[in-house]
Amino acid sequence: MQQIRSDLQFIDHYINVFKRSWGSYLFFFLGINLFIEAIIIPIFTFLTSWILKLSHIPYVSYTNILEIITHHPVGSLALILELVLIVGVIFFQFTFLLTGITNISRDNFSLKEVWFASWRRLIQLRPTSVLFFIGYFILIIPFANLIFKTPLLNKAKIPAFIIDFLLTKWQFTLLLAIAYLIIFYLGLRLLYTLPLMIIQNYHTREAVSKSFSLTRHQNLANLRRMLVISIYFGIISAVGYLLIIFLQAGFDKFPKPFDLIMAIIMLAIIQIFSTFIATLVSFLLLQMTLPTKVFKGHPTFYHTNRINQRKKKIRVTTIVLISFIALLSLTNNYFYLHNNDTPPLRISHRGVDDGNGVQNTIPAMAATIKEHPDFIEMDIHETKDHQFVVMHDENLKNLTGINKAPYQLTLAQITKLIAHENGHSAHVVSFDDYLTYANKHHQKLLIEIKTTPHDSKNMIDIFLKKYQKDILKYHHEVHSLDYNVVRQIKSKAPEVFVSYILPYNFTYPQTPANAYSMEQSTLTDSFIIEALFNQQKVYAWTVNTDSEMNRVLWLNTDGIITDNLSSLDGKITDFYDDPSYANMIFNYITVIPYNNSMTSEASV
Repeated sequence: MQQIRSDLQFIDHYINVFKRSWGSYLFFFLGINLFIEAIIIPIFTFLTSWILKLSHIPYVSYTNILEIITHHPVGSLALILELVLIVGVIFFQFTFLLTGITNISRDNFSLKEVWFASWRRLIQLRPTSVLFFIGYFILIIPFANLIFKTPLLNKAKIPAFIIDFLLTKWQFTLLLAIAYLIIFYLGLRLLYTLPLMIIQNYHTREAVSKSFSLTRHQNLANLRRMLVISIYFGIISAVGYLLIIFLQAGFDKFPKPFDLIMAIIMLAIIQIFSTFIATLVSFLLLQMTLPTKVFKGHPTFYHTNRINQRKKKIRVTTIVLISFIALLSLTNNYFYLHNNDTPPLRISHRGVDDGNGVQNTIPAMAATIKEHPDFIEMDIHETKDHQFVVMHDENLKNLTGINKAPYQLTLAQITKLIAHENGHSAHVVSFDDYLTYANKHHQKLLIEIKTTPHDSKNMIDIFLKKYQKDILKYHHEVHSLDYNVVRQIKSKAPEVFVSYILPYNFTYPQTPANAYSMEQSTLTDSFIIEALFNQQKVYAWTVNTDSEMNRVLWLNTDGIITDNLSSLDGKITDFYDDPSYANMIFNYITVIPYNNSMTSEASV
């Protein structure tokens, strides 16, 4: 109890420190991130697109890294240099933050001084320090939001489908848990390293050694303090959000357009409130990286100077900055709350709904058709005799118990097999039969073409010759994880609607695809906006939980691929069919942790 009381005293002390120079701190934190989002990120986005265009690289994904390195060496080098530049900007930002809060605490805040001090620190970096810094941020990526968050690191995340796959087997789950524990432990032990390098001019090796020395027997105390800070401000945020939702529920009873006007204002208040809380939490957590044993007596911890005229000017500037952010919020809020008349396409993943049959089989499709999905997404493989079977896996063992791949058996052999899943059984089906059933029941398909090195060289020609007419007549669509499939179909049958499947959002691709099927956990609002600008659609996959559904609905994707179609229907009904504005604000709050824009949360 005494330890928690000490943590609360820590919070109280630094809240008072923050209060004395709130204008400077807010101006500093918000200004940095506004600058990054409005200038730095667009520059890097343009630079990446320019490199890809000049190098004739259509996209960047972990699926084509080796191809980029071997076939586009100049482009690879340019992308690597850009990555190094991004790391340098992140280091500069962290240095800028620490130097800035130190100077503010001395009542000696000057952007010019902080800029030059941070620049000197950057150009003094040794190669070993650069390598350490890259490794350090790779190390803390899973926990970066705890202390240091920047829009430049938002894409540095493990896609949800990879985590889900690893969690399917206990061995992988155990290894993943051990890896996270090791990473988290090392992150705690290296907590003071960068501040020692930046503020106290320690060399990298000395800073690492000193950080390990200072954190000895302090890991649990530091972890506890982080948790106390998170819980403390989590409660404050929850109370604030509930109050605003309660007020909006009352405003919803008023006639239009008063209810909409108040909803726009209430949502803007939430955005400014969450921005302020996020800034304050970041300030407190950054203070934790300054060890008192080293910085004892440092002005950062003893702010006693009076507020001078300079601070008053900064406060006025800060109010103008917050007003600008609020104006952006009001504009965005109008479109979010008002433009809610176009629900996304509802797409059943592998033709099932909540385990109502065996994936990619006709009985499952028959049951799912009763839910009236806009599309049924399904998968096909080429067989030994150059036919097509409806199957997702590259091996038949999981569903049929037969340790063979589709390319090793003829279609007649495969369709004799019985697949088992979700307590159901059904024959493996040919694509011809699956397509015929879908056409008969006027059910549109989203056909994923799976490829392997064993496929025939003219597989796409065979596919188009057999199915192009039906695809166009019944408005089916095609998508594939293999870019060569997308490229060939758009070249040979440009009228066929083709989506390219992206398992990770590195940067916006430059392809002729009509749409992108994007892994949902790395999908961002900026990707959606760029797709709209390029007149391409975006389908999110695989969206199964309530929080994931809320997020992609808020992002306004064109289609949602899910295993839980009936649950998605309920979410869409709540979201689009004349929902209360209080409910829409609640939906917005649930996606705040995922959103990248300045108008919803301070990314500091």
